[in-house]
Amino acid sequence: MNTLFDVQLTQDQRGLLDAIAHQWLDRGEWPLWANVQHYFDMRGKDADAIFHSLPRVGTETPFGAGYGFTLPMRAPIGANDRVRLTVAASLVVPQVRMVAGEPFVQALRHMIDLYTSRPTHFDQVPTIILRSGELKTALPNLKPWFVKVLPDLLSNEPTISTGGAQTGDGGWEREVTRSVLQYRTVQSVEEYIEKTCEIVLRAAAQYAPVAAVVEAPTPTGPERAPYVDLALLKELEEAAAKTTWKLRKLLDLCRELNDNYVADNPYACAALIRALLDHVPPVFGQKGYAAVASQHTFTMQRTDKEHAKKLLDFKSVADDVMHRPIGTSVPVVGMGDLPEPVRLNALLQEMLTVLRASVTSPSRP
Repeated sequence: MNTLFDVQLTQDQRGLLDAIAHQWLDRGEWPLWANVQHYFDMRGKDADAIFHSLPRVGTETPFGAGYGFTLPMRAPIGANDRVRLTVAASLVVPQVRMVAGEPFVQALRHMIDLYTSRPTHFDQVPTIILRSGELKTALPNLKPWFVKVLPDLLSNEPTISTGGAQTGDGGWEREVTRSVLQYRTVQSVEEYIEKTCEIVLRAAAQYAPVAAVVEAPTPTGPERAPYVDLALLKELEEAAAKTTWKLRKLLDLCRELNDNYVADNPYACAALIRALLDHVPPVFGQKGYAAVASQHTFTMQRTDKEHAKKLLDFKSVADDVMHRPIGTSVPVVGMGDLPEPVRLNALLQEMLTVLRASVTSPSRP
């Protein structure tokens, strides 16, 4: 399968996409998984199995190298998790195409125009911002419903990099980055989806096994999975658009950690993990990571607090990596000296919970 145009969906798969689309199109909110499950439970169907059988092009790893009709979800999907469609669902749900897909391409064309007409400054890189109010003025035919949901829809597309926040007047703003230039020739929903499939397949190919031109290939072990869970990374990216905390550095550190972990670079991984531990305490209302590990009340207090303490113990290893000077005898740090990925993922998941809670609160630490 080279594109999402080649697939033939089953009746159950189409029914699942319709069920997800119905609430979103009706209320502008993605449905809770428990409600989708219940709909299929009453019909004797396994919604989880149907969801995970939906076709995708590319891969689910690394981040940005896969694309499907829905945003991928880690199994098992939580009852309170919200399931989301992508623009690709326009191919199989006609109402999504009409209400979201076609307006999305119009908004994308406007974003491209904004980026290509940006001023040139030789001593700085200008930041191009798309604002909801300006979008309404530039494209008055767009429905208020679509303008409201556009930031979330942009977050579901793997090849468009944007970040932003909600504004106090109920509007929003998003940064327009160079990523939109990939779509300069796109004029329709089909062309957008085809181009996105092409981009993610090209990205996935970079991580495909390449046969070595040797007589007897050297056996290798299984490919190392990313350190930071990719679905969690996507959720953090979505949270970045809704919180006043600036998460760009956090996301970059996580992606660089994944790259170095897959590449077996233990010193870089240790330094990046240490950088992450030093970076996140303010979100927890603390000045340093030691206070996070000892004072924060975790959602899963016993388990996640233990993960946090183990990460605190690792800081001495990271200090060794970063600060020990050269000498006649220097201990070697290997990949086995890194903390298990589940520990940092648990900390980042807790951070995501705190970020989501802060969105509904008028104050923050």
